[in-house]
Amino acid sequence: MLSRCFRFSGRSPPLALSSPLILQSYLNSCTPHVLGRPLLQRIQSFSQSVSCHKESSEAAVGLPAVPGLVYQWYEGVEPLEEYRPGGYHPTHLGDRYSDGRYEIVHKLGYGGFSTVWLARDHHENRYVALKILVANAFEKSNEARNLHILNSGDSAHPGKHYIPTLLDEFVINGPNGQHLCLVSEPVGCSVAQTKDVNCFRRKFPVNVARSICAQSLLGLDYIHSCGLVHGDLHLNNVLFRSLDAHENYTVRQLYQMLGEPEKIKIDGLAKCPTAERPPKYCLWPAVEPQPSADVLDAQVIIADFGHASLQNEEVKRKRRSILSPPETFFDEPLGPAVDIWTLGCNFYEILGENPLFFSLFGDQNEVIAEMMSTLGPFPKRWWNSWEKRGDYYSENGSRLEKSHCTRPPRSLNERLRTMGRGEDPVTCEFSQEEVASIENLLRSMLTYEPSERSTAKDALQSEWMMRWALPALKQVCKE
Repeated sequence: MLSRCFRFSGRSPPLALSSPLILQSYLNSCTPHVLGRPLLQRIQSFSQSVSCHKESSEAAVGLPAVPGLVYQWYEGVEPLEEYRPGGYHPTHLGDRYSDGRYEIVHKLGYGGFSTVWLARDHHENRYVALKILVANAFEKSNEARNLHILNSGDSAHPGKHYIPTLLDEFVINGPNGQHLCLVSEPVGCSVAQTKDVNCFRRKFPVNVARSICAQSLLGLDYIHSCGLVHGDLHLNNVLFRSLDAHENYTVRQLYQMLGEPEKIKIDGLAKCPTAERPPKYCLWPAVEPQPSADVLDAQVIIADFGHASLQNEEVKRKRRSILSPPETFFDEPLGPAVDIWTLGCNFYEILGENPLFFSLFGDQNEVIAEMMSTLGPFPKRWWNSWEKRGDYYSENGSRLEKSHCTRPPRSLNERLRTMGRGEDPVTCEFSQEEVASIENLLRSMLTYEPSERSTAKDALQSEWMMRWALPALKQVCKE
């Protein structure tokens, strides 16, 4: 039941920030992942559908913003201001749902649209992840529909193994409204979390990295074969599978291994102008991820289908980030090709240390400039409509010596050589032949024109997948 990528001991108390000014100073020091907005929290996502790289919680939940900080803020703890009408459901250890079937035993994580809990299923005598959506998402979320579509797809498709199974769903009524509850198998921490544990050890072992790429692509091919677009395929939505060795543990035995849940007293710092209904206490997440360099057995699933759309629908998620394809920045229609671009960016980060594209201050124009320096000139329609191009390039398309970019321009080939695996061909962890093969695959996935971008099925037939990634998947699974 518990992930191969968990650490269970040596927890340091998460950062507590009791002043709005201190909090804002800390937040401003974080590298923003969503362009144009600060990253309000370092989200802890330990379950199959907790989304990271999120916008402000007010924007995510769709509630009016509350000025200032109302409660003391802790790293890894959901924003307590969101326990209000339309927001989170106050949940406590020992609470039972669905006629007593599911008993809350710990917290797994949270996101802008949900909290996720480890629960004991007393009917099936197993542990499950219980996701409780915010009340404001009750009539808006298509996540249950999308999971039903995925669960009813072709069982023979190898990519189905990398998709979560919806075990149950039900509705609860609480002080903040009606909440949809989704039950699935518990899973571990995210790929992003393991990379963030230690900034000096952000690389996976080579074969593990290859295997994660292969599994992600197989899963995406299955998603697209079911007629869906994921739309939010960042590395906090690629989660490590769990072991089932602890399914028969009693709750007491589980606590002996994990440690007792740590209750945090809720301290109000200012009078809140809204009618809040917080829980009696809050909890830190059950476990911590281990560094990526220590991950040896990597079996993953693709999570969080709350933003997924049918391929004949308009894609919901039009947020602009360092992982967004160029058509997002120019308000063009989005389809399955958006997932291919994002996965290509993910591949680079999984195989190396850092993201492919970067913007220190969350400037979307800097990301566009990074795309061009890495992949070449834009199509004319985008170049002509890019209002800020003069801050980065001359009219003939050459890069300005004094541009607004944080990093110097580098081609994709240069970025592959400096991705953290060794710049010298003799000492590089990838052979030069493999580096060339990776570059060919990434260029096909990062083609500007969506209609010319590789499909998931095409990418699975690429040289790198056939010669390196898929064989690594078989080897890692055997071990």
